[in-house]
Amino acid sequence: MRKAVVCAAMMTLVACGAALEERVVRSFAEMERVARTAGPDGLRPRKVGQVEFESVYRDGDRVHCVVGEDGPHVDPYGYVWSPVRRPVDDSDPAVASSFEHIQGPWYRWSDSY
Repeated sequence: MRKAVVCAAMMTLVACGAALEERVVRSFAEMERVARTAGPDGLRPRKVGQVEFESVYRDGDRVHCVVGEDGPHVDPYGYVWSPVRRPVDDSDPAVASSFEHIQGPWYRWSDSY
């Protein structure tokens, strides 16, 4: 019984992640329009295409679209638009940033403090 509950919970998490990813990919064109005009101050909250973001902000030559945070006010995650170059972890040494390419200038992103 316990194994079935854990399995069902894992399947739900995977399905929700896949559904978000599909909505994000379908929203890339609209997300890019917003990214091209985003400033460093950010927009909060912001629905773009089929996705609700906690914030959208520019950091140098890339734009972060924050989906949420893991834990209370830490470890933000979401998507990054980086049309100039592949993003690298060049932030504060206390933060570990990771980027996974999705398509074109879009990357899945997360920070760990």
